[in-house]
Amino acid sequence: MIISKAPVRLSFGGGGTDLPAYYERHGGAVLSVTIDKYFYTIIEPTKDGPVEIVSSDYQLHQRIPNMAKANLGDALKIPKAVLRRYGVTGGVYMALKGDVPTGSGLGLSGTVTVSIVQAVATFMGENPGKADLASIASEIEIGALRRPIGMQDQYAAAYGGLNFMTFSRDGVEVTPLALDPGLVAALERRLLLFHTGASRDSASILAGQKKSTEASDAGVIAALDGLKGQAYRMRDALAAGDLDGFGRLLDEGWNFKKSLAKNISNPAIDRYYAAAKARGALGGKIAGAGGGGFLLLYCPVDDQEAVIEEMTEMGLERLPFCFETGGAQLTLDHTGRFSATITPEGYLLGMRAVVSRLDKEQIGRIADIIWDARKQDRQIFIMGNGGSASTASHFCSDLSKTTLTPGKKGFRVVPLTDNIPLMTAWGNDTGFENIFYGQLLNLLNPGDVVIGISGGGMSANVLKALSLAREREARTIGMSGFTGGKLKDAVEECFIVPSDNDQFIEDVHMMLVHLISTVLRERIARE
Repeated sequence: MIISKAPVRLSFGGGGTDLPAYYERHGGAVLSVTIDKYFYTIIEPTKDGPVEIVSSDYQLHQRIPNMAKANLGDALKIPKAVLRRYGVTGGVYMALKGDVPTGSGLGLSGTVTVSIVQAVATFMGENPGKADLASIASEIEIGALRRPIGMQDQYAAAYGGLNFMTFSRDGVEVTPLALDPGLVAALERRLLLFHTGASRDSASILAGQKKSTEASDAGVIAALDGLKGQAYRMRDALAAGDLDGFGRLLDEGWNFKKSLAKNISNPAIDRYYAAAKARGALGGKIAGAGGGGFLLLYCPVDDQEAVIEEMTEMGLERLPFCFETGGAQLTLDHTGRFSATITPEGYLLGMRAVVSRLDKEQIGRIADIIWDARKQDRQIFIMGNGGSASTASHFCSDLSKTTLTPGKKGFRVVPLTDNIPLMTAWGNDTGFENIFYGQLLNLLNPGDVVIGISGGGMSANVLKALSLAREREARTIGMSGFTGGKLKDAVEECFIVPSDNDQFIEDVHMMLVHLISTVLRERIARE
């Protein structure tokens, strides 16, 4: 499994000058910063079958048997276009989730594309750099999907941080602003973000601007020239430490931007903005192309309480945020290791992707085996090493006590992980591979159940005990991960967690313990 994340951005100045229709003739410039709201992509191989794409944001689950004929006009066009570019035709599962809603004005589509490109490229054995990620993502959105958009979002998402970007026929140059950390923190404190409750389609807004620019509309060109100049002045204001001057430039830039197209603002947005300025905001803008999404405000700290109260009264919801500097990152790589950039959302999304692919029917069969052992008054032995030993002990505890119902027969469960004197005696005298085998020699009878838990499926002591179980005609169950290792061929039922990450495997094993114990307890209650 691979988990990739990329941040969304706040564009301060120069938006619109990153469209090829403008910058190829006049040169463009944008000032932006990325914030700690991300889009996550999870991709992992499946044994066979079609491409599966699951989007939490759109509540869609699509199975695509023929990627060459996939629909590139629906809500999942970006992941399909990326998979097609890399030649992925089947055998993969992809899960997608964002921290912000679509149509937010925070450059989400560029972020989505960068995140998916990084995940798929890594899955295919490539290691693209920041510039490559941004370039490929731009190529897919503007070229393959023919979206009339600019390039700032892809570069912001790939690089991360507070950057001044220039665009020309010769390429894109990304220059981080080398500001004092205290000044950056002060800027962050003075910015407020509110969701207007309305989404918008940036492509439809930018299409009009693109058409006017290509036609050399003098008014649009002049406005874009002004926005580009604004970006330079904003950069210089920040370099000089003039934060309030930067805020006033936001106001000036917003007035410039509204002259580009009639649908960039509307009466509701104008009303929100006027109210915020009346309460102390020095400037602001609708994030992105305009028309809806998030309202960004620059407000001195002393006036923020009044502005927040006013915006809340008008029905807007504030989104707290912090600047981020990492850009596109892998939080779980192809080796199954988490990086320091993992977030709770990313981890839980990975867990959700794993759990969604569990074999529910097999869980029922395993519960039936344990249930039959109770009916026939057989013993149940459970074992494992390390974290799996903890799971084995927990499973025994739940089967023994949690399922217990007054007046009804319970389960006869023996944890092979808990008799430390006996385990160490067998380990010390004959070898560690015998610590479970030795305990079963005097206890195991035909028809009993032996459960072995091994994340990689290769634990020698578990496999040796299961070999004895088969010799004595006991029933056998395995719990593993990865590809199941040797355990999958050593048991009657092997529950394999579809993941190559140890944490996910152990988490799901514990979920299985609780699930089976709950199912069995309810069966007893209904007897």
